[in-house]
Formats: sequence, C-alpha cells, structure tokens
Amino acid sequence: MNAEQFDAVFGGRNYWEPAEREGLPEERWRAWLSTYREALLRAGFRYRLQFQVVPRTGQPLYLVYGTGHEKGVEAMKDAMWDVDGSDGMSFQDPRTRGAVDPNQPTLWGGVGAAQPELLELVAQRLREGVTSLDELGKWLLLETSRGRALDAKTAVRDLLEDGQVRVEPPGRLTKTSVIRLR
Repeated sequence: MNAEQFDAVFGGRNYWEPAEREGLPEERWRAWLSTYREALLRAGFRYRLQFQVVPRTGQPLYLVYGTGHEKGVEAMKDAMWDVDGSDGMSFQDPRTRGAVDPNQPTLWGGVGAAQPELLELVAQRLREGVTSLDELGKWLLLETSRGRALDAKTAVRDLLEDGQVRVEPPGRLTKTSVIRLR
C-alpha cells in the first residue's frame, strides 16, 4: 500500500485510516465505500451513489458514482436498468444485508410487488424517522443505488399490507401521505 497515494485520493490519512483499520472483513468494504463517498462529497459531488455489480462470475465489484445534478442520477439509474440482467450481470445496493437473492436476474423482478432489497432500504429509511411518500421517493432516487421515485408507492403498499407501517391519513396514498414504522 502506498500511503501517499491514498492521502492524495482521500485528502489525508485522517480520512482513510479508519477504513483501513476495520477488522471485520465483511464490514471492511462497507467502510471503504463510505470513505470514498465522503471524498466525493468533499470534491463537490452533491449526489453520491454506490453500486455492487455482480457479474456472472459471482465476484462482486463496487462502483461509486458522483454527480452534481439529479438528472445525472436519473441517467445513471436508467443505464443500469438497461444493463441489468444482460450477460448474467446484476446490480445491488451494498447497504442491504442478505435481502437480495444473488440469482435474481433483474432489478426488482416481478411487476407490481416490491422486492426484498427495496423493502429493506425503505425500512432502513423509516427507522430514521417519519417521511412523506414524496420525500421517500426522492430519497430512493437520490440516496439508493437503484431506487426510483415511483418505487416508493409500491414499497409502502407492500409494507402497509404486511402491517409494518402506518400511513396518515389512512386511505389513498398521495405524495403528502405520511409514513411511519409501526
């Protein structure tokens, strides 16, 4: 390892040494992803997304993407949706732990029902506090690897059906509906 090169990439040892010291192998790569995302923020990229690319070989690769514009996020996600499943490749959000079947060939699978990765990420967000459906959709777009704004409604419907969330006011889901964990 060349510490000077790491200093140049990350802005100094105080930024990258905590990731290097992570002792648990299954958490070390998460620490490095977080370190890299923070470096992109310091470099001026407002939106930083991380993707786990799983090619047919099964050896995961990690891609961290930064942009200053929401349209850049949309373009990147559109490209991923076009590529996912081709040549045995799939994308996952590295923050999920065991929610995705590695043999799943498409982003969310079937139509009309949310998949485990999406549900896990939405539950993680709701543990941080209540949010509106509109805010949840924006969070999915800007803060998750593959989530789109329209996926929020599907996820909330599934979580509501399973009794995991409460929606106020009850009834029809709208942009202003407030969602909270039970």
